[in-house]
Amino acid sequence: MDVFLFDLDDTLIDTKIYAQLYEPILRLIVEKRELTGKSLDKKAAEFGLTKNKYGRWDTGDLCRELGLLAEYYEELEKMIEMVPVLRDSVLDVFSKLREKKKKIGVVSNSMRRTIELYLQKYNLLPFVDFIFSQNDAGCRKNDPVFWKKLIQKEKLNPEESLVVGDDPIEDGEIPRSLGFKTFLIKSSESLRDLQKIITFEI
Repeated sequence: MDVFLFDLDDTLIDTKIYAQLYEPILRLIVEKRELTGKSLDKKAAEFGLTKNKYGRWDTGDLCRELGLLAEYYEELEKMIEMVPVLRDSVLDVFSKLREKKKKIGVVSNSMRRTIELYLQKYNLLPFVDFIFSQNDAGCRKNDPVFWKKLIQKEKLNPEESLVVGDDPIEDGEIPRSLGFKTFLIKSSESLRDLQKIITFEI
């Protein structure tokens, strides 16, 4: 493998931070836009948003559509300072890949600014060769177009690229259909397993 493509949420970052951010953002939306409960659900549906696997709206997407991104990032930055959410072994894995002169990309449904915020906070930017986000693709990872645009933009050979993520469809089935190799994160031990593979087999 020449290129390693890492998902962000639930792969590099523990998404418990969003559970803690959810209520403060909902209060912000009530204060600034007077939307709550059913009125918020209706507005989110009008924007074409859907709730995630935890039954929550993506607060970043909500705030973007409601014109509250500045306030969102102010809250997110405060939360990142309080809640350590970098997954164990990420730095070790990235360091090992860099030693072996492999290319590292972060491919995510998150907004580019969110990805950059985390990478800066945890000093991962020096390891990362490129970021590809929903902003770059114009769609999310559950759409094959996301992966096709990634291949084109970064001039990737899917057969020499490994997608590392937690979602069986977005990080598994869909990229595999386009020729990518995949490695599914199923638990906190998975990145350690990936590190062993990198150490002994690549």
